Amino acid sequence: MLAGVAWVALYAVLMRASRNSPDAARLVGEVIYLAPIAAATALAVYAAGHTRGRVSTAWRLLIVSNSLWLIGESTWAVYSYLVPEGAPVPSFADAAYLLSYAVALPAIVIGLGLGVLGRTQGLLDALLVAAGAAAIGWQTLISPLVPTTWSAAALVTFLYPVFSVSIVSILVAVLLSGARHVPRSMIIVGTAFGLAAITDGAYAYLTAVDHYESSSWVNLGWQIEAVLLCVAAVVAGRRAESDQPRTVDPDLAFLPVVVAVLAVGGLAVADLVLVGRLSLVTLVVTMLLLLGLLVRQVVATRDRDRLTQGLRTAAITDQLTGLYNRRFFKEMVDVEADRAVRRRLPLSLVLIDLDHFKDINDTYGHSVGDAVLADVAQRLRQEVRGSDLLCRYGGEEFVCLLPATPAPAAYELAERLRQTLRGTTVTIPGVPEPVRLTASLGVATDEPGERGQIDTDALIDEADQAVYRAKALGRDRVIGSGQPSATAAGPVTDLPPALVWMADRIDRAFGDRECAAAVSRWAFRTATRLGLDEAVQRRTAAAARVHDIGRITCLATRQPDQPSDGGRPDDPGHPAQGARLLVELAARPDLAPLVAAHHERHDGTGYPYGLAGADIPVEARIIAVCDAWAVLRAGDPDPLGASPPPGRDELLAGRGTRFDPAVLDAFLALLDDGALDDPERYADSPAARPALPAPVAAGDDQRTSPR
Repeated sequence: MLAGVAWVALYAVLMRASRNSPDAARLVGEVIYLAPIAAATALAVYAAGHTRGRVSTAWRLLIVSNSLWLIGESTWAVYSYLVPEGAPVPSFADAAYLLSYAVALPAIVIGLGLGVLGRTQGLLDALLVAAGAAAIGWQTLISPLVPTTWSAAALVTFLYPVFSVSIVSILVAVLLSGARHVPRSMIIVGTAFGLAAITDGAYAYLTAVDHYESSSWVNLGWQIEAVLLCVAAVVAGRRAESDQPRTVDPDLAFLPVVVAVLAVGGLAVADLVLVGRLSLVTLVVTMLLLLGLLVRQVVATRDRDRLTQGLRTAAITDQLTGLYNRRFFKEMVDVEADRAVRRRLPLSLVLIDLDHFKDINDTYGHSVGDAVLADVAQRLRQEVRGSDLLCRYGGEEFVCLLPATPAPAAYELAERLRQTLRGTTVTIPGVPEPVRLTASLGVATDEPGERGQIDTDALIDEADQAVYRAKALGRDRVIGSGQPSATAAGPVTDLPPALVWMADRIDRAFGDRECAAAVSRWAFRTATRLGLDEAVQRRTAAAARVHDIGRITCLATRQPDQPSDGGRPDDPGHPAQGARLLVELAARPDLAPLVAAHHERHDGTGYPYGLAGADIPVEARIIAVCDAWAVLRAGDPDPLGASPPPGRDELLAGRGTRFDPAVLDAFLALLDDGALDDPERYADSPAARPALPAPVAAGDDQRTSPR
């Protein structure tokens, strides 16, 4: 910048000093004059090599434009020395000048506003401003220079102001169309060409009323243009400007309209004052601008609606799965509830929670987990009806809102979804064994009935509690909020979810996958077989579900190098510890004596209290048999120290000593009837279990959710 200011000052001094010497004036005005133009051409090459994308393209065009300008000026200088009367019009110099302008126009458009002009509204804004600026340029600059008779010289002379007005119009249009993030070098280039257009206008008037000389002060304007192009090239090269995305500043979007309207208004006032009537040019421009404003309003409205719709879609859509998100579900459940009340129709929803999904994330990584979630969403989408609303509820949870759907139909859909998920394995690249997915599903239905309303919060809570009960029963099942406390699959224990999670976590830490859930089912069925009342059945199942939570102390004291699948160690204190946890942490003192006594023996030789016979709660006697069978089925060492092979005879060997005869007989009757085994939930073969990672130490689990 300092060098450019110094050069312009020096050139002005040289022009002043050489005014009285024709030879010196020719040297300054024709030869020294070429120096900044040659520098601008060379620096344009430098800028093109240090920029990228759109900016680099603009500078390549400016290389051509500056080169043509330099050729034209050099030709003019040669004519001034060889021909006393100077260069003819037209000449080769005029061709180079006009071609330079023709190449500069796209360079300006590309460099300043290609991103804005790529938008429909931006293009319309630019056209509105360009039309207004061009109309003013026509009236003030071009119209007075229109020749009365046309010739080659007249045409060339006329084209100079046309190009000048075109450049100014484009500059004003692009810069006032709300463009942001325009490269600084391109702003300087635009300023240079804007100054050049003004200088060309001055040159046109000068040649119209007088004649041009090498010592004319008009040259100073072109020198400043060349200096600005040099500065722009240095800025572009040193700042390594790239093709950044263009945006439109909404605060400037109104300027094109204002500029266009003011331009037309100014033309109309000038016509009325100077001529007394509106000229044809003013009328045509006014009509074009009014049409442009109308089209612009239509386009702006369309773009605004499209943007609003896009923002809403992004706000209500889960980006990972493509399903609707929880926010949209919350909105729609209230809408559907109001509709159900008006039409007296039921409203159901199904809540879907993937089982053991954390294991997939922990073992294979969150990217694999995301791919699995997307696959699950696709499978679920294929099963629901067009009128159903499927959403991602959060994490590994999905929810399906079912308008006008009664409870049986909702339960049927939920069962179909469950079978769809577990019926197809998920193949993970790089993992030899496919992962089998299962889910716990909760169904809730509400009807307006006589009360004439639906409590959506209560409906969601019922489905959520149903999911918790499905997980408490061993997962991979559907539970409806209106189901009785006992089902063919097993009992509903109504335990705190955190307690159920702790029981499952202990099972997994010792390598017994879903052992507590299986013992709970067997205990419930045995209590039913014994004819105990429903309250005792529920209590038995609940106590069996958490009978081993006292083993949490074993996990805390286990050595780091001890394998997690090494079986359940002998810990005579864990029944009492489990009872204490039930009282102090779970507020279930009714279950405490049952858990405390589940290792007592019928002959009084058990632990921790040495109870015998009827002194042992019947629920604890049932749990003792079921727990022993679970140990035999899993092939783990017996907690009491024996290691018999799994089988029915091992249970019979403890009849009357270890086990209550009546309880054992009822259990064996169920076993003989085939009413106990559930190979899909608790099987001897690892192949029947989901292909999930091996259990980890209790201290490694960072889950905060009880699920």
